Amino acid sequence: MIQIIKTGGTVAGDVKLMELLIREIADSGVPAVLVHGGGKAVTEISRRLGITSVFREGVRLTAPEEMAVVDMVLAGLTNTELVRAAYRAGVPAVGLTGADSGLFTGALMFPGEGGRTARVSSINLAPIAALHARGFLPIVATVGVGEDGEAVNINADEAAQALAQAVAREQQVELSFIADTPGVLDDQGQVIGSIPVREVEALIRSGVVRDGMAAKIRSCASAVTAGVGRIVIGTYRETGDVGRLREGTAGTVVFPGGDNDQGTH
Repeated sequence: MIQIIKTGGTVAGDVKLMELLIREIADSGVPAVLVHGGGKAVTEISRRLGITSVFREGVRLTAPEEMAVVDMVLAGLTNTELVRAAYRAGVPAVGLTGADSGLFTGALMFPGEGGRTARVSSINLAPIAALHARGFLPIVATVGVGEDGEAVNINADEAAQALAQAVAREQQVELSFIADTPGVLDDQGQVIGSIPVREVEALIRSGVVRDGMAAKIRSCASAVTAGVGRIVIGTYRETGDVGRLREGTAGTVVFPGGDNDQGTH
């Protein structure tokens, strides 16, 4: 069993919360991988440098000059700060990027426009396995290497899902998304405890789930269909939240459905 935890939003920017989160991950006794992005910081620093961030349907184009900022913020500032947070929490961690040993190889999404944003085309699990064998927590920044050998920017949600799908071919895996929202919300603003894959499109068509969350649960459904046993979306505010998410007593669980319903709240 491996747990993959993708962190983002204001939670990832709160160093005290991240120390608690990392300590709780370590205390669970289950080997883990912490995956992070940092899009807001990239946009802000790009702006300060006079680089305009361009998006296509919500996806960053990542012009070559902005790719340098992505590398600097994700692989440098953010990744290193999370490794320091792990150190303060007493957890041995190693910072990685998707470029290390070809952990994430990506195919360009906007080659005709010169963009360096990519989707994961292949994964090398060897760096993760080597670190787990020595008792280290891998903390992964989702910048990778393109099929052309150059730098690419990979959406952290997609990278975490692709990693989970690759691990699922060899062993059981749990994937958790730590965000600002307590889960997927219904039209009354209440957390939907569980969503079987068969209900995802109906929720989107009805407008109950929309915008960025619609894209997230749709891709979650694809990952579950591809072999990831369950995915949970929720937030982290205090010690114990990781356990509650894993138990299904907090957040929203996206799961295959069928006879053994995994919705518990």
